[in-house]
Amino acid sequence: MIEEKEVTPDTLVGLCVERSLDMVVGIMAILKAGGAYVPLDPDYPQARLEYMLEDAKLDTVLTQRQLADKVPVTTKQALYLNDEFILDRLAQYSTRNINLNESGLT
Repeated sequence: MIEEKEVTPDTLVGLCVERSLDMVVGIMAILKAGGAYVPLDPDYPQARLEYMLEDAKLDTVLTQRQLADKVPVTTKQALYLNDEFILDRLAQYSTRNINLNESGLT
């Protein structure tokens, strides 16, 4: 699932989480992958969130399982940061910085 998202330079990724450490980690992860994050506040009205998702044409939205009812994302778009499956998969990745030449970032 993580590999399917393929966040590359200039990819827009939605971030809809409560204010917490998950928010900081999500922002850093998106930026480190070269993507740009679109902040989605879970307290926004449903219509506003729907408009922002449609306008930005987001393929990936990082969110939390407890916000599933508030955030109008499809299962294809959503990546739940506090899901056990995702946490296990993320633990397998290296914590070392990637080589800038390999990432295509300048």
